[in-house]
Amino acid sequence: MTSITGTIAALTGEEAIRVLADTADYQNRLPDPAQLRALDTGLRDATTDDTELADYVQPGTAADAGDLARATLVHLAATRPDLIPVITRAIEDPGYAVRDPVTLTAGALVVLALQTEVKLTRNAQGRWTFTVHKHPMRDSTLGQVISKLLAYLTGSK
Repeated sequence: MTSITGTIAALTGEEAIRVLADTADYQNRLPDPAQLRALDTGLRDATTDDTELADYVQPGTAADAGDLARATLVHLAATRPDLIPVITRAIEDPGYAVRDPVTLTAGALVVLALQTEVKLTRNAQGRWTFTVHKHPMRDSTLGQVISKLLAYLTGSK
């Protein structure tokens, strides 16, 4: 696990987003770029409207898309060892990429990659809600991902 963590940490932001996209695509086919952007917009709307989510942002947490992608990959490697070969292949073979990283939205990719841990839904009135399955999260890899995700989406510093 340590070597994959170091390998992930060494990825550039663009590489990390590409690897996360490949990993999310492996788990469940990614939607087209327009649907990803709509999902990202809904995610931003849901997290902006929900004041309780601020409790998940650790003080001093700031994250760009690359930080968020790397944290998500580390969490997936730690909790889903079956994905380590997928992550490794995506790192070692850039031609394996499913999408151009420029067209991808990191927030939407995280939600798709962590589909068993977080949910984004839209009700009949068009309001988006973001739900985090409660776990002891403060020091966990998932807690770090959620904290970075919320900091990324809300622009917290």
